[in-house]
Amino acid sequence: MAKERFFNLPVLILIASSFMLGMSEFIVVGILPDIAADLKISEVTVGNLVSLFAFVYAPVTPLGSALSARFPRFATHLTLIGIFLAGNILCAFAPNYAVLVVARIMIALVSGTLVAVAMTYAPDVTTDRFRTKFIAWVFSGFSIASVVGVPVGTWVANTFGWRWAFHMINVLTIMLIVGMVVALPRNSHIVKIGFLPQFRLFFDRRIQLGVLDVVCGAAASYVFYTYLTPIMRDEVHVPEQYLSVGLVIFGAACLWSNLYGGKLADRGRGVEPLTHIRPIYCAHAVLMASLVVAHWVPVYGALLLVVLGMFMYLQITCRIFRLPHDSAVFPVFPTVSAWFAIHSNSLQITAITGRVWAKCGHGWARVAHQIIGRLRHFYKRV
Repeated sequence: MAKERFFNLPVLILIASSFMLGMSEFIVVGILPDIAADLKISEVTVGNLVSLFAFVYAPVTPLGSALSARFPRFATHLTLIGIFLAGNILCAFAPNYAVLVVARIMIALVSGTLVAVAMTYAPDVTTDRFRTKFIAWVFSGFSIASVVGVPVGTWVANTFGWRWAFHMINVLTIMLIVGMVVALPRNSHIVKIGFLPQFRLFFDRRIQLGVLDVVCGAAASYVFYTYLTPIMRDEVHVPEQYLSVGLVIFGAACLWSNLYGGKLADRGRGVEPLTHIRPIYCAHAVLMASLVVAHWVPVYGALLLVVLGMFMYLQITCRIFRLPHDSAVFPVFPTVSAWFAIHSNSLQITAITGRVWAKCGHGWARVAHQIIGRLRHFYKRV
């Protein structure tokens, strides 16, 4: 009967672990101007930390997840969280940009694998009927980090300096490690098959199409999220003292998106839930295209960012929540805990488009002005 209760201590610890990963990953979004000012570099250069994180995270996660399945789970989990802590400590004391780059690479090397390992605890900490709910809540740790962690970290950075935001992450990570030692089960599901055969699911056409959808959906969302603080400040004209409030509101919208995506995934079996996201993609495309209006109509821009937050994980979570339940598609879910890592490649596209956008000064309005000006000049000549 005790196992029927969903929010037990191990589940809460695993949700907290994804919260810490999300906070460490997204904190740069909130403190980007502070890092740039302290290290005397441009905001675009600091934004490249996100791109670099993505380029490391994307290819390493599926490989690390497959390798980790061949070793005792709990010991591997503790080792990876130790590397994560070391990377954040290095961030806190980084004397220059180069050291900060090394620290972010360390964190990126283990972050995706940590989430994948956390997913393998599902059969040990909850029942089958809570499996989708467990996945949704582990993912929601990232959204909760957006709601609480990033705004609090931004406030800490503005008050005490950006390094103290990483000090806070380090203290919370140590508390998390203590909780893991106390609460998480020690049993393992060590893989009995070879390394390469674990990746056979990527030859399934359904997986390939699903990955492509998630790549495009996530890239569309994260490319503007990376520069959310400068966008709110420069394009929507949110006052500096209210930026943390804006991040809280955006994070709350993301949390709703994550949890509602889980509900959509529960409506039907097999691929049926995926039919619910067709109108979501269409609406998301229209809303993203209307971002150009935000520069001229700040009120619309503020409302639009909230709505885009509500779309942030909707199309992603609805699609990937189905994978572990389809044994024909993913027969080795406990074996290849990297099913989560399938969508991590979307960060590669995000990184590329983010760099292009950053080089334009993250100002879509400037680009629009140039296009409109050229059109006017053309029509005058005609």
